[in-house]
This record gives sequence, C-alpha cells and structure tokens, in this order.
Amino acid sequence: MSEHPENIPLFILDSNESLALFITHYTKWVVDLPSFPSFKWDFFIIGSPKGEDLILGYDFLSHFNPIIDWKNGLITYDSSHKDSSGIKSSASNSLV
Repeated sequence: MSEHPENIPLFILDSNESLALFITHYTKWVVDLPSFPSFKWDFFIIGSPKGEDLILGYDFLSHFNPIIDWKNGLITYDSSHKDSSGIKSSASNSLV
C-alpha cells in the first residue's frame, strides 16, 4: 500500500445518503480469476463506512465493460473483451 500524493475526494451515493470520503492510499493488485487472464490494477483504498469489501469504480467498469446482472448480483467478463494486457480471454467468468 502506498500513500497517494494528494487526497482525492470521493462521493458515494445511495438511496439513503451521500457520503464524502477521501482517497488517501492505493495499491497495485494482481487479479487472478479462473479461465481469465490475470491483470494488474491500481486500487484506491478508502475506509468503507458500511463495511463493503470492494466498490468498483467507473474507471474499472469502463475499462473492462463487464456484463452486470443486477438481479442475481453477478459481474461477468465477456470473452470478447480484452484485459489490460491486451490478451483476449477464451471464456466468460463471473464474480458474485
């Protein structure tokens, strides 16, 4: 984990409230998913007020453009999308 050179304001909106937080640290993480090429990503670290393990940001979602099944809570990486290294995946994979 490394200290971010500046505090970046972050606003999390949900149906009940608007929370203002600051990103103060980040880490580069190698993500390995079964049947999907591993990739490195810079993850910003925040103190999650509601205890979430992970909040996916716009940068991640726009880069990987996953298929999101909101009813079942699944995120599927389409095999036609490329990961950050430019390697094309040969299969789809889901995160719950």
